[in-house]
Amino acid sequence: MSSEHSARVPARPETTRPAAQLALRWRELAAGALLVLAAFAVYWPALRGQFLWDDFLGVHRNPLVTGELGVASIWFRRQFPLANVALWLEWLAWGEHPLGYHVVNVLLHAAGALLLWRVLARLRIPAAWLAAMIFTVHPVCVASVAWISELKNTLSLPFYLLSLLWYLRFDSEARSAPLAPAVSPSYWLSLLAFVLALLSKTSTVMLPVVLLGCAWWQRGRIGRRDWLPVGPFFVLALVFGLMTIGLQAREAIGGATVQSENFWGRLAGAGMALWFYLGKALLPLNQCMIYPRWQIDAGAALSYLPLLLWCGVLAVCWGLRRTWGRHVLFGLGCFTVMLFPVLGFLDMFFLALSRVSDHLTYLPLTAVAALAAAGLNWAATRIFHTPVAAEISRGSDPEPGLLPNNVGGCASSMSPTGRAASRAHSLALGLAGGGVVLALAVTGMLRARVFVSEEALWRDTLAKNPTAWCAHANLGWMMAEQKKYDEARAHLEASLAVRPENAQAHSNLGRVLSLQGHFAQAEPHFQTALRIKPTDSDIRRAYASALAEQGRIAEAVEQLRETLRLRPNVDARLQLATLLYQTRNFRDAAAEYRQVLAVQSDHLESLNNVAWILATCSDGSVRNGAEAVRFAERACRASSYTEARPLSALAAAYAEVGRFSDAVVAAQKSIAAASAVGDARLAAVGQQLLQLYRAGKPYHDNAPSAGDRQRKAR
Repeated sequence: MSSEHSARVPARPETTRPAAQLALRWRELAAGALLVLAAFAVYWPALRGQFLWDDFLGVHRNPLVTGELGVASIWFRRQFPLANVALWLEWLAWGEHPLGYHVVNVLLHAAGALLLWRVLARLRIPAAWLAAMIFTVHPVCVASVAWISELKNTLSLPFYLLSLLWYLRFDSEARSAPLAPAVSPSYWLSLLAFVLALLSKTSTVMLPVVLLGCAWWQRGRIGRRDWLPVGPFFVLALVFGLMTIGLQAREAIGGATVQSENFWGRLAGAGMALWFYLGKALLPLNQCMIYPRWQIDAGAALSYLPLLLWCGVLAVCWGLRRTWGRHVLFGLGCFTVMLFPVLGFLDMFFLALSRVSDHLTYLPLTAVAALAAAGLNWAATRIFHTPVAAEISRGSDPEPGLLPNNVGGCASSMSPTGRAASRAHSLALGLAGGGVVLALAVTGMLRARVFVSEEALWRDTLAKNPTAWCAHANLGWMMAEQKKYDEARAHLEASLAVRPENAQAHSNLGRVLSLQGHFAQAEPHFQTALRIKPTDSDIRRAYASALAEQGRIAEAVEQLRETLRLRPNVDARLQLATLLYQTRNFRDAAAEYRQVLAVQSDHLESLNNVAWILATCSDGSVRNGAEAVRFAERACRASSYTEARPLSALAAAYAEVGRFSDAVVAAQKSIAAASAVGDARLAAVGQQLLQLYRAGKPYHDNAPSAGDRQRKAR
């Protein structure tokens, strides 16, 4: 970018003919549609993908899905609350079907690309549409778009760019006619969009610095009039940043050590990360879900060389800020600033796995895409420099936002030589840009295929990073679920060899050994896992299951009760209720099911089981026919009167209150539903119960409950 004109072009003349304006609008519409189509083309393989890795936490264990929190209470008690709300709404819409989640992610990604185009066009950056297309198809984005739980990335970017776009509009209005932020709708819309971006993902916190960078790039300085309106943005950034640091420490890290490096080691690591991310942005090859974690020697002078080189590049650009250095400094400066929250100065859980990750550079990649597109435009301009520069100097206006440059009357005002040069410039830019986009799109599509299944993802990760202990642990448990226990043990042991303090791997290895019948070897792993993470409910539940399988019911119940004491959750309560029910402790089981229903009022299993207990328990002090009818009717409504077990519970409840004709009808429907799904055993039991109801008798479980046994003992 050898001249000011190569990065910013003059405003389009107001004398554009209506027909040319209409043609421009149609071209812009077609260009926008092409961005959306490109997004779906690249991510087509991922649309048939499964839930991956911590999608289970983001979707199934979303506090709004589990009922732990409500929409009114989640906002300042969880990280990324708006993303949690969005995933909850998707859960209501799509449930267990991942396709809908993937489509939403791709649509949000396409929306981000469209807004990037408009922001860059607003800044008068050449080839803005090409930059947006590069971002759309870039393989580094796959880790955000194809990973459902990274909705926080794809959701935060449109709000971030909307905030930037509205602020630029406000800034333009304020420059043309003095305007206070308090009376500017654009300013307040920008502030609102920034709040929504922060609620989606707090890494958008660096927007105020980017706003000041835009002011410097446009005007060559940052004045008092630039600082004042950005002040509220800095206040919001500070508040949300501090809040997220606290929530990250409490929720995600939970007291674990994610980084052992001191400040100097983190500083050296930041320099390495900057070059790594720039390298992946420019040449996205050999991508990996979890990259090898660098070992940094803070005492070695060479560890700081990458950071010194990075600072050197920025210094050279500053020295050449009156020519091309200004534009490169703006692009690299925005890239650096947007990366700052994830460079390792602040603790976050992912840093325990690796110091870098593709999904952490989703937002900063926009700056590199813009810089790359502008660089291609500069190269094309240099090739045809003399005639195009001459036409620009006479007021012609290559369109900055689209790849073709002669729109809106510009071509008609050029000389034949200028028009020919402009067409050649467009052709050169189109060929170069098209080649880059095609190469990125093919690479992105190939990368998206890796995200189709979790097994494919972890096998790809281990092929590139055999020391990825998290990948070994996750793949090991997947092999256990497929009953490939020997392979599962090998992966889990490999994970523990790299990271012996991995509590979940200890727990999973204990589970595998238990399933293989080696409980004596399994129990020490469970106990080690609990020593490392005493409050982890998943580990205690796994240990409780293994204890129950060994017939050590009292110890299993103790583990589950301790889980509920430390952190009440529906899954642990259901497991406890089921265990109590199986051991015929009906009173306590009913109490636990009621606790589940207090959180999830339509939980079918709990409705069915508590209704059955209240209708059929041998302990008369536990039975409550009227209440059983209410629970059973709710269970049947929840299952649309099509499932055999809720209908059987309803029949038993009707019989308990003496409504035997209704009991007979419900029992017949239960038998039909069981037969329809091939459950011959349940249908046979239903026939036996039907005979009782026809004889005018309710069904009571004759085996003594825990309460009966206690009374007999007394």
